[in-house]
Amino acid sequence: MSTTRRGFLGLVGASVLVAGCAEKKQVSKGTAVAADKLKSLVPTRIPFDIPGLKPDLPGSEFVQAGFLTRPAQMVQAVTTPPLTSGKEVTAMTPLWGTVPPGLGDNSYFEEVNKRLGGTVRFNISDGNTYGQKLSTVLASGDVPEMVMVPEWELVKIGHFTEAANKLFADLSPYLAGDKAKEFPLLANYDTAAWQYGVFGNILQGIPWQNDPYPFATFVRQDIMQELGLEHPRSADDLTTLGKAITDAKKKRWAFGGGLEQEMQRAFGAPREWRKKSDGTLVYKYETEEWLASIEFVTKLFEAGYVHPDIVANKDADNKAIFGSGEMIVYRDGLGAWHEALGRFQADNPKFDMQIVDPYPAHAGGTPIMWRNEPASMFVFIKKGLGDARTRELLALSNWASGPFGTQEYELCSNGIEGKHYTVENGKVKQTALGRKEVAPTYLFLSGRPNANAMSQYEGLVQSSWDWQTKASKLLENDPFVGIRVEKPAKMAGLTTPTEDKMQEIFRGKRPVSEWSKIVKEWQEQGGNEAREFYMKVARENGRL
Repeated sequence: MSTTRRGFLGLVGASVLVAGCAEKKQVSKGTAVAADKLKSLVPTRIPFDIPGLKPDLPGSEFVQAGFLTRPAQMVQAVTTPPLTSGKEVTAMTPLWGTVPPGLGDNSYFEEVNKRLGGTVRFNISDGNTYGQKLSTVLASGDVPEMVMVPEWELVKIGHFTEAANKLFADLSPYLAGDKAKEFPLLANYDTAAWQYGVFGNILQGIPWQNDPYPFATFVRQDIMQELGLEHPRSADDLTTLGKAITDAKKKRWAFGGGLEQEMQRAFGAPREWRKKSDGTLVYKYETEEWLASIEFVTKLFEAGYVHPDIVANKDADNKAIFGSGEMIVYRDGLGAWHEALGRFQADNPKFDMQIVDPYPAHAGGTPIMWRNEPASMFVFIKKGLGDARTRELLALSNWASGPFGTQEYELCSNGIEGKHYTVENGKVKQTALGRKEVAPTYLFLSGRPNANAMSQYEGLVQSSWDWQTKASKLLENDPFVGIRVEKPAKMAGLTTPTEDKMQEIFRGKRPVSEWSKIVKEWQEQGGNEAREFYMKVARENGRL
């Protein structure tokens, strides 16, 4: 979504939930707030231009601009260290990978903290189970000064908005309108991303601007070539691939976790809601396409094509299994592509991860692509820290928001040149120490405008640009594009239990025939109420 889209709304909670309090209050049902009202809460966008930085591949609304080479010189975007109080910053962040050595044993942390003018102490948690820890921390009411919250986790928490309003600071007094000039790298974000940081009519989340698409299918191209196999062109091809790839004696399985989302998309289920011909809305769980995807994925599990670690634990580390070569096909976000290349190619130069073109369920069908929200993660600052400390933490986020082409981005992403990485033929090459010490940590204290710029990996920038160009032509017709929706509390609280039951179907703990009962329970426990809410919003904005 771009900043030029109109009719952008925010839906805010109608009540306040005191985290950790036993007092029962009315759950949030949401109300609509027009875009012109949200405009007064968020920064006015001021692009941060880097002289001489021009993409080699043009960008558009749903295709990131591509940079095939690394700039010869990086611009220093922030000249004054942001941390000035001498007080240590506490931050809770996720990580999908190996946790690096901590303070005192990590020269990357030491150098970044030196340039920041103070110390950031990270509480790093496994990204695969981050939602569980997040729920516990929010319920306790005892939160660190900065907390990174993925959007895909917060939508599962039924009272997230109420908890956020109680625990985290209102950022509008520091960032609304022209006030963001004090933090120019934060002002560089798209307006639509900032609008997604509004919770309960309060600007609270510093957004991480989204990739245009939520995920894709990836394959171990090196192993596919060894086996003489081609990319799937339909979901039906996965059955053939499953049989050709899976060999338990060789500790090799075809598929990992998360593939059910690709199947939902391939079979044509909507990302959330779909407008019916009779002027009503149907939710993804209620569609024939969703049921067809469940039946298909269940067969893959039954055939033994899914890695046993995934079968035993839906939250198992897909990335590590994929990197080991024990699993060949899986679903992940586009950002995982360069992360995996950096993580695994050093120890295995043959490691080759490639993306699969969008495909339908059956040969000859027309695929759809789901489109991402404008922001996918948010940084929250603890409430009640006082004006000076809140500004200091915003300055830290501003520093960490350096876009591609800045020294700040380079340091956060790669560490110290000559120590954590070298530059050969204009391309970054990570050292052994870099692989050990550098991880996405400071990057999770903010967001930044996206760039397709990982040119150190041969062919990656061009391949990603090509894939996005194809995917951009297949975007689904979402009735709520351009509308900011916070899910009603009942609906949000139903997501995890409903989809946990779906996972049980995959693993043979429930029959497929039980899905209709599960959907009925979803409808009765809050789904139908949510439908009325969404239909009201859609009608008010000319979508139905």
